[in-house]
Amino acid sequence: MSKNVKKIFPVTGLGCAACATRVENTVRAMAGVAEAAVNFASSELSVEFDPSITSPEAIAEAVKQAGYGLIVEQTSAAELEDIQKKK
Repeated sequence: MSKNVKKIFPVTGLGCAACATRVENTVRAMAGVAEAAVNFASSELSVEFDPSITSPEAIAEAVKQAGYGLIVEQTSAAELEDIQKKK
């Protein structure tokens, strides 16, 4: 059983609160995402997801398809697994 991971990612291209809502709804609709919230003031996405179902890269791609950008650190699957084991 996988534990969910909580991460915060910077979002680029947000012009208004409606943009933040669009990103939020896009990410929330993804399989494996338990929760997503965008802070328009800080341009950050806080997301809780199951790493066995989705990944930061997949989330970034969904955000890109919605017309915005998501800055994701390059973390390998092995590194994510190590992080999960330490929790």
